[in-house]
Amino acid sequence: MQNDNDVQSQLLRYGIDIGFLISGFCGAVLLTMKKRKQKIRKSIACIVAGTLCANFLTPLVLNFAPKSIQENGKYAVAFMMGYMGLKGLEIIVDIIEAYIDSRTNKA
Repeated sequence: MQNDNDVQSQLLRYGIDIGFLISGFCGAVLLTMKKRKQKIRKSIACIVAGTLCANFLTPLVLNFAPKSIQENGKYAVAFMMGYMGLKGLEIIVDIIEAYIDSRTNKA
């Protein structure tokens, strides 16, 4: 058990919270599963982005949340950040893909 705490402490020093990562990952995967006709590369990128958004944005969001949510709902917030972070990346990826496709079709 001591090693688990050492690893978690080391990760926290680098800004990585395992609980936030797992919650965000689940939120990102849930949204990705809704889109069945999505390319695998895009799905993986969106899951990674949602997971990272949850890890790094959840503490910021929690600073603006009431104390009860900070204490009891932090993993629910991380889940939602994973879900919403994924949506934001999807929009950006769609815009980039459309731009690349338009450039490719002109050539």
